[in-house]
Amino acid sequence: MRFLCRNFDGVSRLLMCLVFGVWAATAQASSEDMMSKASALEVPTSSLELYVVPLTISQLADLAEVWQGHTSNSMGKFIDLNVALEGLSGDAAETARRQVAAVSEEHARVAANYKAVLSNWSAKGGATDDISPHQKFLSATASATLRATDARTLAAIAMGWLTSLDGGLGLLIQVGVFLVALFVLLFIARFVRNLAARGLSRLPAMSKLLQGFVLTVVYWITVVVGLMVALGVAGVNVTPLFAVFGGLSFILGFALQDTLGNLASGLMIMVLKPFDTGDYIEVSGASGVVDDMSVVSTQIRTFDNQIIVVPNSKIWGDVITNVSAAQTRRVDLVFGIAYSDNAPQAIEVLKTLVAADPRCLKDPASEIFVGELGDSSVNLFCRPWVATEDYWDVYWGLTGQVKERFDAEGISIPFPQRDVHLIPVEAE
Repeated sequence: MRFLCRNFDGVSRLLMCLVFGVWAATAQASSEDMMSKASALEVPTSSLELYVVPLTISQLADLAEVWQGHTSNSMGKFIDLNVALEGLSGDAAETARRQVAAVSEEHARVAANYKAVLSNWSAKGGATDDISPHQKFLSATASATLRATDARTLAAIAMGWLTSLDGGLGLLIQVGVFLVALFVLLFIARFVRNLAARGLSRLPAMSKLLQGFVLTVVYWITVVVGLMVALGVAGVNVTPLFAVFGGLSFILGFALQDTLGNLASGLMIMVLKPFDTGDYIEVSGASGVVDDMSVVSTQIRTFDNQIIVVPNSKIWGDVITNVSAAQTRRVDLVFGIAYSDNAPQAIEVLKTLVAADPRCLKDPASEIFVGELGDSSVNLFCRPWVATEDYWDVYWGLTGQVKERFDAEGISIPFPQRDVHLIPVEAE
């Protein structure tokens, strides 16, 4: 404060020194007031945890000494009552046990306040060597409490704890509140997911895979946030959970590098949409219909009903062939006829069959022509256009029909053959 006052002259210096003096006096009075309230024997633990927040390490050290004295006095009363109980019987003993139970509850509250002071002292950087004796003292008094209490008194204390709002009954209420909040939370999470689904349905450009991923993320974010709220309503301090989640995320980031790579690849697939559920694709040596996709892998079902699970990083790093991407496909068929057969006649047969099949599109027009002269046959190319979902039906259907019509028209489909010429060699 003297340094700050030296930066001003005259009246300004006087006013600034006065302001800082008032502020310092107010801060000191406030700190002393907090210290006084935190030292009171009857202060509840919840209030004490607030009073110790503005205290310094040195003040917390003094406060720990105060509560060590409170704990010692409370322990002394407890022991005196238990010693006096040994020589009593009948109604006097029952009365004494009730007194012991009451003192036990008071001692538990005092010990909880003592522990709260030590916890705050440690959190603010108090020396371990200074805190450790207090922790050992607190632990020793807790074990001594059990040893000094007889079985009937322990039963009475336990029954009192079970029926107390600060004990078992309060815990049961907290659990009930948490279960009710959890049930409401799951209902709200489903409602939010359905609401998001209705909103995403208005975006036809978004793939089904990305919609499913977004809905899953929305659902679980709602569950996590709601779970934190439910725990807070139940009286659980959720602040340490955030620190735990932060540490776990740092560790898992290193341990699950491959999984995170699959996650990034999955997000790229969902955003750029090289394929969608129901599409027939060929990728990474696998081919089939996309059944499902998670953030780390894609499930492909083959035509013979095998399930292939491919990591997303393998898919994104490879060439992706999406057979179902276009609405129409060209069916490439090749039919071989003998060199002795009439090629124009065979072409007319193919044109008739293609024109008679309603699945073959008029636009684009089909192409039928002599494609090549092979070693054993004249190869006719037949290329009709069909809807993508009709591809294999037309492919197999036309193949069978062409065989039947060629047989009926006397057009042969030759098998591979080779002419061998033998050249005689005259004997010398």
